[in-house]
Amino acid sequence: MAANMAFSPLQMKQLLFTKIEVEAYEYPDGAEVPWAPTFDFEGVTINTEVMTATQEGQEEDPRNFLVMVKVAIPNSTESDKPAPYTVDIHAQAWFELAPEFEKEKRESIVAVNGSSMIVGAIRETLTQLTARSLFGPLTLPSLRFLPEQKS
Repeated sequence: MAANMAFSPLQMKQLLFTKIEVEAYEYPDGAEVPWAPTFDFEGVTINTEVMTATQEGQEEDPRNFLVMVKVAIPNSTESDKPAPYTVDIHAQAWFELAPEFEKEKRESIVAVNGSSMIVGAIRETLTQLTARSLFGPLTLPSLRFLPEQKS
């Protein structure tokens, strides 16, 4: 069964990684060492940060946006469960959004959907980088981004 296909109104034009740091976690002697492909992320701290900007000159009718996403697994506190790798990856992408959306909602649409697209690229890159690493390939869990609540 074939699915119908159409171009998305949100198009990623370019994606760049601005920081990639991945390091195998040093488990204490005698600790159980996990195999990354079967690792359960429950209890692991995953920090994310999303920033957006409108292209200069489009403040009144924004259609082009820059979205930057940072994903980090710091493995820094003893209260958190450590992941097999300490991770700090930053990526940014340029997006073009069709003008059919209300101007006031465009940045939120791009922030939610664009960050999800960028995280997909981060997940793929992390899996590739760790594929031949000490604990095996690590794939981040799927992350869901929600629009900011207006107060």
